[in-house]
Amino acid sequence: VPACHQLISIAYNLGKVDEYDKSSVILSDVCRKLFKGVTSLDYMPSDRLHLLVKAYHMRAICFTKMAKWKPALDQYDELIPLVAKESGRGSLDYMSLTIRKAALLVTLKNYAAATELLRNYFQMADINDGAGNELIVGPDDHSLALDTSAAIDLKLGKVDDAITTFEKKLAFLEEHLPQDKEMKSDAMHKLGCLLSYKKNHEEALPLLQSALDTRKFLFDGRNKFLIESSWAVAATNQTLGDTDKALADYEILLEKIDLVEDSPINSVVVHNSAGKLFFEDGKIEAAVSSFTKALEGVESQGDDALKKNIMLNLANALAAKGEIDGAFDLYEDLERMGKRKRTQLYYFTLYNKSLLLIKVGEKEQAKDILNDIIETRSSKADDTKGNVYITLGILSVEEKKIESGLNYYEDALAMFVDERYDISSITQTKKLMAMAYLETKKYDVAITILEDALTELSQPGMERKFYQLMKAEVWSCMSKVYQRRGDHSSAKNFAKLALQTYKSELGERHPITLRNVSNVSVLLLEEAEGLTKSEAKSIIDAAKFEMEGALGAFLSLNDSWAYRFDVASLKTNLGLVAVWQGKPKKARKLLKQIEGIEVLADSVLEKRIATLKVLLEKLEKEKEK
Repeated sequence: VPACHQLISIAYNLGKVDEYDKSSVILSDVCRKLFKGVTSLDYMPSDRLHLLVKAYHMRAICFTKMAKWKPALDQYDELIPLVAKESGRGSLDYMSLTIRKAALLVTLKNYAAATELLRNYFQMADINDGAGNELIVGPDDHSLALDTSAAIDLKLGKVDDAITTFEKKLAFLEEHLPQDKEMKSDAMHKLGCLLSYKKNHEEALPLLQSALDTRKFLFDGRNKFLIESSWAVAATNQTLGDTDKALADYEILLEKIDLVEDSPINSVVVHNSAGKLFFEDGKIEAAVSSFTKALEGVESQGDDALKKNIMLNLANALAAKGEIDGAFDLYEDLERMGKRKRTQLYYFTLYNKSLLLIKVGEKEQAKDILNDIIETRSSKADDTKGNVYITLGILSVEEKKIESGLNYYEDALAMFVDERYDISSITQTKKLMAMAYLETKKYDVAITILEDALTELSQPGMERKFYQLMKAEVWSCMSKVYQRRGDHSSAKNFAKLALQTYKSELGERHPITLRNVSNVSVLLLEEAEGLTKSEAKSIIDAAKFEMEGALGAFLSLNDSWAYRFDVASLKTNLGLVAVWQGKPKKARKLLKQIEGIEVLADSVLEKRIATLKVLLEKLEKEKEK
């Protein structure tokens, strides 16, 4: 017995320095020595039995640490009956070992046996708690029981039950381990992730943010748990439409993720998600860079589905950047790769390829693709069909086939309402319907549709940024309707409502805000047209000041391709102001700069440029006299 005491001490010290293999060998020797001269456990002296329990327990821990799951389970199976005999089935030691065996069974995917062990434990715990007694195990073991129970629920797809378990764990930690910030941040992070999975993003974000704040205090910037929390907060902010916050989060993540050892976050996924956010925010160069890095990284991972998703994202970004050949190459590669199985991504690829065909003037070929998608019976195309109907509607309205366009929009609306209630797509469709009715001068119908959209966006729970920006888009459309109706006062009011929202939600120098500065300025110029020169001067001066500021801001963004139409529009309007001021040289200079930009045929901008040319020629002739 004294020799075994010494050997157990040596094994313990080896375990402390992670020498579990050597420790387990020594513990096996201890077990052999303790059985020497003993024919049965029933006849083992109590001092030996106590040491055997200790050796079994330590050896079970060693096997677990070495990921030798089956030997560890066998050891628990030998150990637990001994503890029951020595201490009783309701003892702390017995219950603690039961919880640890349950956790091991989960690792071995024996969920039924693990569930039965935990059910017995929780029943005992509830009885004990009901009697007003202390915990029957230590707080750490009870936390492990809750974690193991949640893990089983998740493996069996019972996400709601797992959420309930983590809510119980948080309450338990508050009461019994209030100082254990690390364990509490872990529980908050996991609960937040599950709530996000259930699309309860607004409820999830405070938990995820609190977990991140705690982990910032606990760990240095290269810690894997800090990166894990940073990713969760960034992704949730992105989903909630808080673009600025999400972009800031992603930029920090991208700087640090490659410096973290054993990162729980796939850097490829981070680059892909960041690329989507850059793309949505109009930062096309940054999006292409992120998607390119993601594609390079995914090659070594063997994840075919993720690779295809990244390829599609990169193709869309290249198309937006104007790299047409590169985009078509990727679309065609994806089309070829997906032709056999025809997944959702295959139909998304066809749809996005059709958009690029429209962009390069191949509308008939694009229509063929879009109609093929509509005619397919595969349910895999359902998530694409709503957008297909919208695109066909836009093409019809452009061709002055308003009735046909409205029919397509009605089909799209039915998809978005009946198949999956998508408020963003519903709002977009209603805006397009209103603009189609505007083309036929049915102003009241257009206004009714837009008011209906605003009502839907004004429901309780729709106060956050995502919905406010959609409201601003609807207000911009309302402004256009009233402008065409000749009600400049109402048009200006709705334009200012939209501009105020964009300034507060996106900031003064965001491209969308700047576009709306331009829109309000145009309305001011139109208002000035009906006034005498002296009455109009202050209005035109104010519009000129705002447009020059917006132009300077667009130029400072250093992306001449992405904002070429915005720059052309502002320079056109400033050219018209120069004509009004009797400054032909300035107007001619602006016109020459505009002529270097290829604008869309038959667009509002093209018509305004034509107007500028006529007015400028007239002014130049007058100056020659």
